[in-house]
Amino acid sequence: MSASKTFIDMGGKMCAIWRLGDEDPMSTLCRMVTEMKYEDLPSHVIKHAKLSILDTMAVTVGGSAMEGVAAVVDFVKEKGGKPQSLIPFYGGKVPASEAGMAIGPMARAMDFGDVHEDAAHTSEYTVPTLLAATGLKERVSGKDILISYVLGQEVLIRIGMAIHTISKGAPLGRGGGHYIFGPVASVGKLLGLSFDDLANAQGIARAMTQPHDYSMVKPPSLMMRVHHGFISQDAINACLLAKRGITGSREEVLLGDRGFLNFAKWETDAELITQRLGEKWEMLDTMMKAHSSCKCTHTSIDGILDLMEKHGFGADDIEHIHFDESTFNWTTVCIPKEVRWGPRSVQDCQFSLPYTVATAAYDKHVFLDSYTNEARQRKDVRDLMAKITAEKDSMLPPFASRTTITLNDGRQFSNEYLHSKGHPKKPFSENELAEKFRACVPYAACMLKDDVVNAVIETILNLENSDDIVKDIIAPITPSDKG
Repeated sequence: MSASKTFIDMGGKMCAIWRLGDEDPMSTLCRMVTEMKYEDLPSHVIKHAKLSILDTMAVTVGGSAMEGVAAVVDFVKEKGGKPQSLIPFYGGKVPASEAGMAIGPMARAMDFGDVHEDAAHTSEYTVPTLLAATGLKERVSGKDILISYVLGQEVLIRIGMAIHTISKGAPLGRGGGHYIFGPVASVGKLLGLSFDDLANAQGIARAMTQPHDYSMVKPPSLMMRVHHGFISQDAINACLLAKRGITGSREEVLLGDRGFLNFAKWETDAELITQRLGEKWEMLDTMMKAHSSCKCTHTSIDGILDLMEKHGFGADDIEHIHFDESTFNWTTVCIPKEVRWGPRSVQDCQFSLPYTVATAAYDKHVFLDSYTNEARQRKDVRDLMAKITAEKDSMLPPFASRTTITLNDGRQFSNEYLHSKGHPKKPFSENELAEKFRACVPYAACMLKDDVVNAVIETILNLENSDDIVKDIIAPITPSDKG
């Protein structure tokens, strides 16, 4: 194979990214992961990474006691094994891959983590996996975590973009499967795997992929959060097995008749996997969440709150609300109608457009207190849900919606909402993310004191200065008397 070398300017540094002939793009990604150093990362990428990690740690805190999480932790502890990694909020040490199984569901349980516009959920996979993998090294620094996180995110997102998870897969009820590639890259970097070992780890991961995510949405089930644990566990195991000499597919990991992209029954864009690799950072385009619900509800929630604030009316003044929803929103949170307009479980409500909108109209927010047994039975919310209708508008981009509200006095207001709070065009500030973290603390599986919370937030915002993230971040949020 002939080698071609491209020099790319990275924040004033010239970094070489190699592509060998027509190799499978996974090999190119693995070469980037193994060769790139922390010093090669532009400062704005590092800043974004710290904010994203803070956001994901916040939702992990808040999700740590939600339904199903304690059962998974108990399951992991019963299996036992070599004490390697701490289980935050619960205590005890278990094998690193088992810690991934325990931590993964915590990050997704609130449905409050970041999402990419075409690659879907991201940090909820890479961050828990990295937390779990810390027990595999004597010490993990903040810089170790930052470079591993950035590269894992980039791999996950680029593959998700190439297969068009949101724009083309989701409307057909198929998506996901690519998530494991990001955590494998992250753990491989953290452990310092060679190119060959990482390529084998990704080949192992390839044998475990299938587009599966949307089978868990209809109807919503606890697998929406628990499958994150399987991804983290499998990613760590893939790296450890490769390190021991277990080989995986190397020829057709992403492309070719047996490649991952061939799963798609729609057009894919393989060039997005390596296009401007190391120059354009796709991980900068993730969307954080202002509401604890499926991202497909967010422009509609923001729409009703915006119109209520601008025109000074309350929920009881509303006669009717109509939404025109993108195809993605429609298929995810509007149908089947009997489930979306009659949700019962927490998962049902998180994926119900009328429930989240009606709740926001009364409470001005959608958070964990929106899903208690009492909240799910509120008559005022249920009555307003009956006044909500929706239709699909295939011309709207994936997460967009159009809100039209008719009041009891006959006045009508309407507007189109393309981006919700947390989108790169409407980003959270550092202070807003710190407050999001603090808002999640009361829901943690263990009590966290204010000084601990403040110290953890400060450490994450200055992560490059931490010499030991277990000591500075994980141990402070882990009870020492459990386990």
